[in-house]
Amino acid sequence: MKQRCVLIAFFIVLFFAMNCCMAYAGAFQFSDNRFCGLYTTENLDAIIDEYELYDGWYWTTKSRIIQTYHGFPESPGWTDAAEKLEKKGYLTGWYGCRWMKNEIPPYSPNKGGYGECFGFAQFIGYLLSGEWNPHGNWNFYYSIDAAGGLKPGDILRVEYSYHQKPIHHSAVVYAVNGEEILFMQVSGSNYNRISIGSGFTDGNLINCTDLELLKKLPGQKICRSPANCE
Repeated sequence: MKQRCVLIAFFIVLFFAMNCCMAYAGAFQFSDNRFCGLYTTENLDAIIDEYELYDGWYWTTKSRIIQTYHGFPESPGWTDAAEKLEKKGYLTGWYGCRWMKNEIPPYSPNKGGYGECFGFAQFIGYLLSGEWNPHGNWNFYYSIDAAGGLKPGDILRVEYSYHQKPIHHSAVVYAVNGEEILFMQVSGSNYNRISIGSGFTDGNLINCTDLELLKKLPGQKICRSPANCE
């Protein structure tokens, strides 16, 4: 009887150990601290070159392979936003990248991680600060004036309604030239197309670079790194 109990206990421990190993094996695996702590256009350019996040390319990946978070030319990918708009111009087998997810399964590409414009901003924010969730854990300001203006590396997030249509968008400040603000961002509704050095585009406001107009955006949240890399 005692031997039987010991055997049962052994299999129970083995079962939980296997589950822990499987959970660990499936944990998100990515690390890059080369760009951490420097909030400049030049450092953002270095990120762009390293990850090939070129203007007009796509932040996409094939399914069932480890994501590299690189951009690719002529590779529009499936995104949830494109699907909702019934847009079918993506390449079969290509999907928008999702931050904090090892790979994209074709049977549920929008499950888990952060996707589209939000996920892209999260990714850039991580490279700059080492923080996995900049939207949630950076310092926040709820107006551009309260933030003392915008700086390279800031994330501008908006959430509001326009003509009963919900508007959500995140973009990373790329450069500040006086009253002209330039951004790096992706468009989920345009198959995760990358835009570098352009104006803020949320589906309502198009290519806006004017600081005074940006200040009038409703539902804004400026996310700024506390500038420490751990």
